[in-house]
Amino acid sequence: MSDNRENKHNEEPHDSEEEKYSFLQETVKDEQRSKKGIMGNLCRLAGRGLIFGLAAGLAFYALRPWAMTHLGGEKVTIPLDQEETPVENETDTKDQEAQEEEIQYPDLTVEDYQEMNHALYQVALSAGKSVVEIYAVHRDEGWENAGEQAVSGVIFWDNGADLLIVAPARIVKDAEALKATFSDNTTYNATLKKQDRNLGLAIIAIKRSDLSDSTRNQIQTAMLGNSNAVNRGDGVIVLGEQFGYAGGVGYGIISSTRNYRTVADGQYRLLDTDIAGSEKGSGILFNTAGEVIGICDQSELQRDGNLVSAYAISDIKEEIELLANGQGVPYIGVHGVVVTEKLAGEQGIPKGIYVREVEADSPAMQAGIQNGDVITEINKTDITGIAGFHKQIAEAGTGTQIRIKGQRRGADGYVDVTFDVTVGSKE
Repeated sequence: MSDNRENKHNEEPHDSEEEKYSFLQETVKDEQRSKKGIMGNLCRLAGRGLIFGLAAGLAFYALRPWAMTHLGGEKVTIPLDQEETPVENETDTKDQEAQEEEIQYPDLTVEDYQEMNHALYQVALSAGKSVVEIYAVHRDEGWENAGEQAVSGVIFWDNGADLLIVAPARIVKDAEALKATFSDNTTYNATLKKQDRNLGLAIIAIKRSDLSDSTRNQIQTAMLGNSNAVNRGDGVIVLGEQFGYAGGVGYGIISSTRNYRTVADGQYRLLDTDIAGSEKGSGILFNTAGEVIGICDQSELQRDGNLVSAYAISDIKEEIELLANGQGVPYIGVHGVVVTEKLAGEQGIPKGIYVREVEADSPAMQAGIQNGDVITEINKTDITGIAGFHKQIAEAGTGTQIRIKGQRRGADGYVDVTFDVTVGSKE
């Protein structure tokens, strides 16, 4: 009995020890099979990633036309041109005159003249593929009378969803609908994207999806040239409605690059030509390389006589880019003249921009600026000329508040005045 009890007592620790460490059991796995499992998992992950990537790519490709149509296409970016100002001195002028006296120009025959005209016509034919006639349809007028309300525009951008055309803004006034006729004589619906009534320019959009394959193949987007490089005497071509009817072609030269059109908050260079045009004509000015160098609108520019003038394209590229992206052109509504040092000394007026006129209901009028005020500073920057004045407003952008300081004449002379003006746009 005692032996059995002793044996039982001796066995208990052994059983207890086995139970205590029973969870510690070594499992030997097949190393080869484990590697195959890892490789299989990696392959499955890679395959799923590839399928996901392909699906995303196909979805992007399928949705791109929809996105272009509904989200407005890619952003328009137009590179600005540097001002090119040739430096002349008296010695250079005399040398140039001496050289001109020595130049012997060749005698041109009728055949030479015809060949030159033929070459210009070929440039005009190619450039004409970008020119569009924009027609306005009014409530009381049918489509058959729309031709009486027409201006010329030019295709300058294709954003994937729309063709964008810059044209005189007067065409959209009171218009119930817009139509556009391309160089292949096909006509499509058009819509106003944005306009600026200060400059008198508008961006017209035509959906690419509306165009036939034939029209797409026959039209082209124009290249915007550098009007800062244009000189007096350069050959030019005017295409459009400059004579008062569609399809006009005119050849000539630049007669002047020194004139400007003054508008609210700035001034823009004009390119004057020796090409005749109608009083209400419009057109696109090209150089002999077929690049756009000007936008013509006789009724807007109001030049003397009947010779074609155009906004120099380099001066309005920034405004075109803003409008093409659906943004307003910065505007406060001040017409001013520069108070030079000489004028300041003679008239006792502070140097700056003398406010000749403040447009009704403009941001400037709402801020309290009056005729006769002299603007001397914008956002802590001294204002001494129209270009600097315009630059400060343009850089501020629409919706931004700027602080304008100036002087106002009182009973005891000029006193300091300050205005907080919210930059707007004139649409």
